[in-house]
Amino acid sequence: MKNYFDTLNVEIKEYFKILSPEFPEWLLEYINTPVMLRLDKISMSCGTIYTKVYNDKYYYSSLTHSIAVALIIWNFTKDKKQTLSGLFHDIATPVFKHCIDFMNGDSENQESTEERTEQIIKNSKEIMSLLKRDNIKLEEVSDYHIYPIADNDTPRLSSDRFEYTLSGGLYNEY
Repeated sequence: MKNYFDTLNVEIKEYFKILSPEFPEWLLEYINTPVMLRLDKISMSCGTIYTKVYNDKYYYSSLTHSIAVALIIWNFTKDKKQTLSGLFHDIATPVFKHCIDFMNGDSENQESTEERTEQIIKNSKEIMSLLKRDNIKLEEVSDYHIYPIADNDTPRLSSDRFEYTLSGGLYNEY
């Protein structure tokens, strides 16, 4: 089985330590499921990495972003359910993520691609097995909006929006 954490560059691993000095080892099993590893092929840049207009230092995936969001939540709560909801918040993300929200008429909230989150988790036998083992219900992790640390409406701060902005300074060269 691929261990995603081992594939990360040193700069991202150091960044993770800033977000949470303690990396919860139990999270690795959830990260290394096929449905989560799919997110490694989806860029956080919504396609800008494929143009010369922007100058990204390296590829930054939706999986890396999701892990970073989970680490912020873990750092402040030490709560598995909230942490997993942060990890899973983009599990339904398609390629060109927020461009698809725009095509769906959701450019304001950028949440239309989240509609399949519960279904994707439910259809993952690996994740469902881990949740069962950890005595966590699907509804406790499939909607990160129920946890204010994970998501808040603009202009209030949330781990998702904070990480999205912070990581832009990490992998973008201006």
